[in-house]
Amino acid sequence: MSSVYTISLENKRGANTNYAAFMEPPSFTGGLEPWLNVWYTSFVPYGGNFEIHTGIDFYAWVGTVPTTPAPGVVVSTGMSLLAQLGTVSTPGSTFDKKIIQSFPVIQETTPSAIPGAYEIKTGTDFLVPNNTYLVGLAKVNNRGQVAPVASIAPRNNMNIQITPKMKFFIAESQQVPGEIVDYHSVVRDGATIDFSSGEGLGKFYAHVVQKTDGTFTVTYYEHPN
Repeated sequence: MSSVYTISLENKRGANTNYAAFMEPPSFTGGLEPWLNVWYTSFVPYGGNFEIHTGIDFYAWVGTVPTTPAPGVVVSTGMSLLAQLGTVSTPGSTFDKKIIQSFPVIQETTPSAIPGAYEIKTGTDFLVPNNTYLVGLAKVNNRGQVAPVASIAPRNNMNIQITPKMKFFIAESQQVPGEIVDYHSVVRDGATIDFSSGEGLGKFYAHVVQKTDGTFTVTYYEHPN
């Protein structure tokens, strides 16, 4: 059975607040700058809480943007497929990205991704510089939809290894799902929940509290109390 991770946020801010949740962008080979996308959003009244439940399910994702990717731009989902990460004995999932009548699609092909990663390969069917088509990582959100959490604007003829990390952020936000946000502001102002290293390694439950001064505390447990 897959491991389930839970993040529980408690609002002790002193006011009703809107929150957004994000996932740390995976490692993308190829040297391109990754974009961070809003994953979850939730209104939480003062004294209330909400929970995020997620597992080790990772989806290869392709989509588009209406203009040059930048904070504030909302991406449009094209297609997603469940990916298997590579192990030392078995290559991870590999997907070919294609453009069909201006619509991005992916098709699973012979696995060749490195351990801990899946792979997306691009062809030569889009213009470069590319300010339209994105590829990346998606996860199931609180509405049961597969939603992008991080993406890049690839070049032609790339073999992109994508290595996810179970690390998340929660911040006060008025943004909408799919919106590109500034990574550094999220890290600076939000709570960091890291199940992949440090205190959170080997744990499956994180209790996040936003205090009256706006700062966050994060406490990890093996499971909900």
